[in-house]
Amino acid sequence: MASEIVQQQSNSSSDPMEEMHAGTLFEATVRFIDWADSQRHLSAQRAMERFGMHRATAYRWVNAYRAARGLHA
Repeated sequence: MASEIVQQQSNSSSDPMEEMHAGTLFEATVRFIDWADSQRHLSAQRAMERFGMHRATAYRWVNAYRAARGLHA
């Protein structure tokens, strides 16, 4: 798993499906939600580190998660 994270961080792609090794956007979304649910302090920085997302992508996904859960930043 650690080697996958290192490889993801060096990946210049911002495609969530590729970054999360998901076959579909739905699968990538489920993986993100599962991970986000397990976070005590969810942040875009953690999403960037975990999934190798670009900054803007991480903020969009985290903000969408928070909005869907009714959480405030």
